[in-house]
Amino acid sequence: MSANVQGDPGTGPLSNLSQIYFRGFDALAKGCEPALLGIGRWNLEVLGLTMRRSRAWMDIPLQLGQCRTPIDVFNAQMKFWQSATQDYAESSRKLTTALGAFAVMPDFNGAWRGEAAAPARDYISVPERVERDAAATRKPGDRRAA
Repeated sequence: MSANVQGDPGTGPLSNLSQIYFRGFDALAKGCEPALLGIGRWNLEVLGLTMRRSRAWMDIPLQLGQCRTPIDVFNAQMKFWQSATQDYAESSRKLTTALGAFAVMPDFNGAWRGEAAAPARDYISVPERVERDAAATRKPGDRRAA
């Protein structure tokens, strides 16, 4: 809605107030969009990992029923644990990526609690110069010309 659109004259200033309120709400939603997308990706990946591992656990009786020798049982177990390791490694990578959406959100560093953090700065450590007192470094027998 453009700024020059007039509201219903019967509602008075309340229509403009509601427009301002919902524009602010829209701006807040747009500002939180990266975090909400990260939460959605996180939930989707956790659900996907849960479904993959549940399916693998449900397939164990079928796979063990097809085994004829102890070597086949061992191979079925190794296949199960290898797929588990691969699933967990891939999911941890995706979960870390989804968690990164929170790090790039500008106001998620404490500003909502009223204690906004100072912007990050690049500091270079330089040792401070130590001022020596001339009298403290002079030995009793030393002579100096002025």
